[in-house]
Amino acid sequence: MKRALVLGGSGALGGAARRALEAEGARVAWTYLRGEAPADGLALRMDAREPAQVEGAVSAVVAELGGLDALVHCAATSGGPHRPLLELTAADWDEVLAVNARSAFLAVKAAAPHLRASRGSVVLVGSVDAVKPVAAPAHYVASKGALHAMTMALAKELGPDGVRVNLVAPGVLEAGLSRDLPARLQAEYRKHCALGRPGTLDEAANLIAWLALHDTYVTAQRLVLDGGL
Repeated sequence: MKRALVLGGSGALGGAARRALEAEGARVAWTYLRGEAPADGLALRMDAREPAQVEGAVSAVVAELGGLDALVHCAATSGGPHRPLLELTAADWDEVLAVNARSAFLAVKAAAPHLRASRGSVVLVGSVDAVKPVAAPAHYVASKGALHAMTMALAKELGPDGVRVNLVAPGVLEAGLSRDLPARLQAEYRKHCALGRPGTLDEAANLIAWLALHDTYVTAQRLVLDGGL
């Protein structure tokens, strides 16, 4: 049975990814930040802004599961409502980069020895905003762009040990952080998207699950899931 950790597993996409992994037979641990501790499953409270909590969550899951085969990083924040550059502060920048990018670095670093042992997989969740010139806040785009660069570097570094590292870059989805996108920009997206609709959570989650559990040769890739924008 494959062992997986989903960081941000209580969010819309993280929850869908967790369910997709479980449906494929994996034993899944996941992190959450708000609300009560879930009654079932291996869930750990974690604040992605706190390095010690990120590293501690990985260590606790490895100890409980006896190793790790897949790390999925879905922890993310949009930084709140869509705002232009001149309204962003240094604190805004630091928080979004800490949650979206720094926590991924810390998690992969903590998990790397165990993923090397299992010849496992890392899946980071980016965004189409960092791939194509669409309207999006600068700090959010920078954080997702950092994940793409990290994917390239880590795939080369961990590849000799059989570890695959990939990034899934969704466009607008039916739920999750996409709700922070202004209605006019959602309408523009549908207008220019070849399929004329947002993606579903399951469409993104199924791709994540395949990369995490079944992929054996795809690595260093940024897989864009935007319906043909």
